[in-house]
Amino acid sequence: MAVFVLVHGGGQGGWVWQQMARLLRGQGHEVYTPTLTGFGERSHLDCPHVSFRTFVDDVANVLIFEGLSDVVLVGHSMGGVVIPRVAEMVPERIRRVVWATAVVTRDGESLIEAVPQSPWIARAIKLGPEGIAETDLELLLDANIHDGTPEQREFIRARHLPYPPHALLEPGRLSAFLQLGLPTGYIVATLDRAIEPHIARGFMDRLPGCRKAEIEAAHQCMNTRPRELAEILVGMAV
Repeated sequence: MAVFVLVHGGGQGGWVWQQMARLLRGQGHEVYTPTLTGFGERSHLDCPHVSFRTFVDDVANVLIFEGLSDVVLVGHSMGGVVIPRVAEMVPERIRRVVWATAVVTRDGESLIEAVPQSPWIARAIKLGPEGIAETDLELLLDANIHDGTPEQREFIRARHLPYPPHALLEPGRLSAFLQLGLPTGYIVATLDRAIEPHIARGFMDRLPGCRKAEIEAAHQCMNTRPRELAEILVGMAV
């Protein structure tokens, strides 16, 4: 059985993995779904002192204080910028690092530089000065979960919070992570309107030797195709 730590994307929280986490636990796996400071049930902690490093500490501390080892560390969307830094902090605790339709930033490259706005995201999000995003949530749902049911769409709508500017503008880091030589994986969502498949495959190429997989789903694949995504992650854990 594997140990999974699942890291959510911007605007979301550990809640986004709820159904998939239940499936994995039902198979006997150990699953942790940390919520980054300022989101979900930790939204009351948002303050000017929260930074991108806070996000990294949020996840790394779960591995440290829970005494986890041999971890399959998974990041979705913005979570892809967090997970290599977590691995840098605790490489001895990591089995594999997996990007699930997530951003892979080069050294010095921000998230907004790495991901060209798709037509759907351009309609949903207007970026202002200093990375402040004005978001039309309904249009964002059209971009992220267009393959979902009304109930799945409402599940996201009821919990989504604004995207943090410091995450959009944080300079990326990749080379230090790659030097660790940890096994990696990348999952392309073939219906994704947020990180379009051709962009995702470019991210995949930034991870030499990574284990590759595809899922026929939109960006919120953990919500619309939880069983299929769980199967892929279990396969990558081997």
